[in-house]
Amino acid sequence: MSDDGTKITIRMGPEEIQMMEDFMADHDIGNRSDFIRDAIKGYIASIRAGQPQIEEGGIFVRLSDIQMDALDGLVRTGITVSGEEFIRKCLIEKIVPKNVEDESIENAFRAAQMKAVYK
Repeated sequence: MSDDGTKITIRMGPEEIQMMEDFMADHDIGNRSDFIRDAIKGYIASIRAGQPQIEEGGIFVRLSDIQMDALDGLVRTGITVSGEEFIRKCLIEKIVPKNVEDESIENAFRAAQMKAVYK
């Protein structure tokens, strides 16, 4: 970018500065201006693409390039609809006890049977 670009000032707290510097160090980004320009472009592109924004109370998990490539491969082969859906399914399999899952399935089937009887 040439030196005749418009300068802007932003206020950031120490947590945001630390997050930015950690990310820059992890991704070999040389300076804050490059980082902020790329972040703005990425934010606008994600909004235009209709990607959901992180809601308050949500969890953000950073994955390695290898993990992301593996998830992308699962989506391409049709194993899963999205990486997010696959991660959610894996998490549920780990935290929901098998008996609770079985009971939920049985209850759903019983409810469907009752609904069918009253049609």
